[in-house]
Amino acid sequence: MASYSIIFREISTGVYKMRQSYIFWLEFAQTSFLVLIMCLSIVVNIQARDITEGMIGYWPLDGDAKDVSGNDYHGELTKGVKWEANGKVGGAADFDGAGSHIKVAHKDLTPEVRDFTVVTWINGYKANNWAAFVSARGNGNSAYWMGYHGDTDTLTYVYNNNAANTWDWKESIKIPKDTWALVAVAIEEKKATAYAYTAKTKKLEMAENKIEHIKQSFLNFVFGKDDCCGTRFYQGMLDEIMMFERTLDKEEIMQLATIGLNVESKNKLATSWGKIKDSHALN
Repeated sequence: MASYSIIFREISTGVYKMRQSYIFWLEFAQTSFLVLIMCLSIVVNIQARDITEGMIGYWPLDGDAKDVSGNDYHGELTKGVKWEANGKVGGAADFDGAGSHIKVAHKDLTPEVRDFTVVTWINGYKANNWAAFVSARGNGNSAYWMGYHGDTDTLTYVYNNNAANTWDWKESIKIPKDTWALVAVAIEEKKATAYAYTAKTKKLEMAENKIEHIKQSFLNFVFGKDDCCGTRFYQGMLDEIMMFERTLDKEEIMQLATIGLNVESKNKLATSWGKIKDSHALN
């Protein structure tokens, strides 16, 4: 009988251990499933975010300089701009650094803003110091410019009636050279934030210029050069230029860098304005 008792206890112990193991793995599976659902929910929420609010203009630069935001701020090409089929998103505009640029709705695109964001994909380098990706110098000191600091190659901007603490902001981030990168400057009342996301490394750099900003009135936008102070041309590709009369946040910048305009945003543009590129997948 003693041997049966031992066998019974061993069987009971084995069953107990199997039951405990089953409970452990069941709870582990349930927890893992919940974590997966939460992660998927986060991804869906990010992808579902519509960032077209406050969009002034959107230039995909897919073989032309049309604005597909619905506001019709179309660009006009000058000599030397070529169309590159393999841009970051679809095609891109290629600037020769020797005079090529795009004039953008000079009579019509005249935003009066304090909060302001410009975003573009770049792949190139400055042909001259203080080269610009986007600039607007048609209204005296009330000017806008986003490009290379002349001494440091950092990403900076002109604002506050051409104040030196905007364009001479040396503590900003370095602009990636000859590689696809999304760059942006997002301006608000108490600060401006510079962003640079390098596609190859999937790394986002950012810096803040903590100064007051005032309302500005811009005129005569140009892509690929700065009209101030002599020759200031950019050499390389620009793609997906967007302009907003509000301050985009870090999450929105990351969305544009990693996802692009989501389905909801594209449908909104297509439905409301009747025009949007057929494909918007990041290359």
